[in-house]
Amino acid sequence: MNISTSVSQFRQQIADYISKAKDGHTIILRDEKKGEQIAVLSGRKKFDPATFEKALKSASGVISSENHPEWQSRKEISRWLVRERKAADRNL
Repeated sequence: MNISTSVSQFRQQIADYISKAKDGHTIILRDEKKGEQIAVLSGRKKFDPATFEKALKSASGVISSENHPEWQSRKEISRWLVRERKAADRNL
């Protein structure tokens, strides 16, 4: 969510705006007199190796040759791809 605020209001409630930026909001600082955007404050997401590993484990094994027999070899993949692209062209 984008939150637009003036510089003076940002100074008065800086801790609140920083916590909102950490939560994923984007803070836009505006000059009230000139009516222009001065700066943008947004939080940076940190890489969490444990979460990444968990996501990889949950996604592993989703695509396999048992679930998709048409992907057993490179030739089969090529045939399947050509067939699917032709079918997609007909549907457009």
